[in-house]
Amino acid sequence: MTRKRILIPLTVLIVLAVAAVALWRAGVLPFGKDAPDAQAAAADSADVETADAEKDKEEETVAVPVELAQVSRRAIAAYYKAASVMQADRLVDLVAKTRGRVQVLDVEEGDWVEKGRILAELDNDREKVQLRQAELKLEDERRRLERTRSMMEEGLISDQEFDVVRSAFELAETNRDLARITLEETRVRAPFAGQVTDRKIVLGQQVNAAAALFTLADFSPMRVKVYLPEEIALRVSPGQRVLITPDAVGRDLEARVERVAPVVDPATSTVRLTLLLEDGADMVRAGGFVKVRITTDTHNDALSIPKLALVEEGGLRSVFIAEADTVRKVEINAGLYDERYVEILDGVEEGTFVVVAGQGGLRTGSHFEALNAAVVGWASAIAADTLTIAGEDTQLAQSATQ
Repeated sequence: MTRKRILIPLTVLIVLAVAAVALWRAGVLPFGKDAPDAQAAAADSADVETADAEKDKEEETVAVPVELAQVSRRAIAAYYKAASVMQADRLVDLVAKTRGRVQVLDVEEGDWVEKGRILAELDNDREKVQLRQAELKLEDERRRLERTRSMMEEGLISDQEFDVVRSAFELAETNRDLARITLEETRVRAPFAGQVTDRKIVLGQQVNAAAALFTLADFSPMRVKVYLPEEIALRVSPGQRVLITPDAVGRDLEARVERVAPVVDPATSTVRLTLLLEDGADMVRAGGFVKVRITTDTHNDALSIPKLALVEEGGLRSVFIAEADTVRKVEINAGLYDERYVEILDGVEEGTFVVVAGQGGLRTGSHFEALNAAVVGWASAIAADTLTIAGEDTQLAQSATQ
């Protein structure tokens, strides 16, 4: 009996010793001179964790300066942008119809000319003489025809003889017309009213047939041609308003879609769009570079936020919304967008305030200070919420009293 009493405590001590050795080998239980170091390390670790926690708490309580904007409804239009050049309604090169020396030069670059005005004339003395001869011959044949007609009516000549004289008159008339055409070919006339944009000859110069002499342009109206992808062209229709911005002008001018080509260019897979400038034609020049902005879709009552509010990370779009004195990051789905605003399909509600500047220092739960609170009405919104809550608390207190 006494032996059993001795063995039981001894067994317990052995088990405890084995367990202690196992814990020491595992590093859980420090022994000897390492024990104070381990305890100190544990204390340091605890201090670091406490400091980090205090730092995080401090960061959360520091107000980050931001700017806010309110989610509201507005019309948002999606645009397709392109670049092109201004073109005159008509721009043609006037060429010589015959060879000769420039005898008359009556216009300079920049001159406005009416339709039919002679711009230049080649030496044509020979052609003038030939025309005079043809006119004299025609006059002789006309008198002869009149005499012959009188003789035929009196029965002095036959119908066949009269026909010969009449044919001679008609031939003389044809030769006169041909001489007129030959003389006219030495003159260069304006085929339409316009402005001389280029003079390619000088007085006394010898030119050949088909040589370019002038460039004439009609700038009323001015046009722009752009080439759109087929899927974009399907959203554009004739008569639609378009904004163009000439580089030289620096402001928007209004144009109208005049024509949409009925076919797709197989080489570029694009569709030609012809725009007609409706105002400001006197402010632009043919060949000038312009930017074109074409509306492809419009939502008139779109829930929207400024594009500055968007935070894009890993292909996801999100915004920081203001809640009392902290912010919360929420993902959103965007729809149409223009240069300043983006349509919100879901994620935020109308009237919500979102951060548009200062997002870099924010995370969910961060405190903030609205720098433009008075401008966007944030302070009044907080006050309204406070009054509402106070009013509800008062009603609850009154109900409890009753």
